[in-house]
Amino acid sequence: MRPRWLADALSGKVPLSRAFWIYGAGISVPYYVMGLLIDIRSALGVGVYLLVGAALGVLQTIILGRCAKNSRSRFLTGLLRIGMVLGLIMATVMVYVLLTNSGLLLPPNNRW
Repeated sequence: MRPRWLADALSGKVPLSRAFWIYGAGISVPYYVMGLLIDIRSALGVGVYLLVGAALGVLQTIILGRCAKNSRSRFLTGLLRIGMVLGLIMATVMVYVLLTNSGLLLPPNNRW
């Protein structure tokens, strides 16, 4: 059984402001900080970090999309939905680029 706080968010019962600050920024900021601690020379570490990020991104997109209807502002709802579509397009492009050019993930001799 899922925790209630996650079930409410996934079903769209959470206000948009709470969904954005808790499930959007509240998850993204610690995830970014964890990324600073990852050894970029380890292909496994980077790969796991990217997979976890993709899973979190899908989860955030679902939560924000379902909670968008709870906003009183039609402008913010529209802006959020446009941002979600653009984010999904960019994520798809990035996955394609990384799969077709695996050298971009970890360049030879790790020169960064």
